[in-house]
Amino acid sequence: MKTKTTFTLDNKNLTNGFQRIFDWIQESKLSVTSPKGKEYIKMPFVFALVIAIVFPFITVAAVILSLSNIIKISIEREVQVNEIKELSAHID
Repeated sequence: MKTKTTFTLDNKNLTNGFQRIFDWIQESKLSVTSPKGKEYIKMPFVFALVIAIVFPFITVAAVILSLSNIIKISIEREVQVNEIKELSAHID
């Protein structure tokens, strides 16, 4: 049995897509912790992106430190209950 999925590329879809991306970036926080759980840095993800663009050597150093298990980098975001229901509806 074949199913057909159609995606129309129009102004409304593009605007909604960009808005969802910007909302996700604004609501997220970057956290740098030790493997034992001590928190070194917690900042908005937007600031982390700006720092990564302006100072790319910091990004390279952070990747090297995380690969060698000296630090742990995570992106955190609080999710509302209704967002979880929407996501599960899209998966089913």
